[in-house]
Amino acid sequence: MNISTYCFTATALTLTTFAANAKINVTDDIALSGFGSTSITQSDNATPLYVNREITDDTCYDCDTTFGLQGDIRFNDSFNASVQIVKRPQDEWSSPELEWAYLGYNVSDFNLKVGRLRLPLFLSSEYYYVGQAYTSARPPQEVYNSILGITSYDGISGTWDIEINDESYLTLTPYVGVESKGEVNIRITNYDFDIEKTFGFHSEVSGFDYRVMFNYAHFKYAVDVTLPGIPTQQYPADNINIYTVGLEKSWDKLMLTTEVLVDTMHFNWYSSLAYNMDKFTPYVTYAESHHNQKNNSLLFGVRYDLTTTISLNAEWKYTDANSGDNGELIADPVDGDLDAQLYTVMVNFIF
Repeated sequence: MNISTYCFTATALTLTTFAANAKINVTDDIALSGFGSTSITQSDNATPLYVNREITDDTCYDCDTTFGLQGDIRFNDSFNASVQIVKRPQDEWSSPELEWAYLGYNVSDFNLKVGRLRLPLFLSSEYYYVGQAYTSARPPQEVYNSILGITSYDGISGTWDIEINDESYLTLTPYVGVESKGEVNIRITNYDFDIEKTFGFHSEVSGFDYRVMFNYAHFKYAVDVTLPGIPTQQYPADNINIYTVGLEKSWDKLMLTTEVLVDTMHFNWYSSLAYNMDKFTPYVTYAESHHNQKNNSLLFGVRYDLTTTISLNAEWKYTDANSGDNGELIADPVDGDLDAQLYTVMVNFIF
């Protein structure tokens, strides 16, 4: 298997190969790993694209900049701990986010985690900020950005790994969260979330060349909205149920990925095809958003694997709002222009 085929299969189907290759073994039981991404990107629309990135028609050199460090400790055959700290695109370098920090317990085919955990909403949730671990420069924003960048919860999860046959496995993960806080800034508006309750159920069937994922999540939350010069507006507690379904399937060098997210505010989906050719992997993604954000988009890109740990992406995306909605634009365009072309060159790395 050549280097690029190895990269394509590993990054598209599982994090196992990433974990095996992208780490520094400090001792036999302590490992340190890291990852990062940065880009040059520009839109042809003056109105910003994407919450937490805000890409405009000014060339941007740090809209996607991400850097993370992860430490893993194995205490014995049963107990382990993991910590991941990430400077996300929306963060300053001086204030990175604690993405996860948990204590794990393993016995037979059962795994228990307690602490700050990653929300398992999507196919790529476990490596959401690891750009090297997926084919495109960014995970499709119509689906992945629909929850405003909230990617973790504080609580407990239990995972059962069940062998269906020699080639297929079933994974079942119920999870429950305690009260936690979240903050999202969209231009000059600040949203403070008080997430009072979180619980959900994640399931996945996987084999050598496919993954099928289903997740249900329930949140009870209240939000305070603050604008400059205006008293904070407090909204009463509300509930939301989020359903996500995902599929990955490979046929030799061809990979199909599709995901759907449904809740009371969204019916969003995308489908992506990628084809590996030596060190190059061209890909195309079509996506639609409905309900609160009506939008459709088409993306063409190519990934080039310099090594198993460094890759480059070049992308062009056309996104168009429907029925006068803003779509992926995060504000009302002053000139009424509701479509945009987005150009991106990105570098990703792991160590």
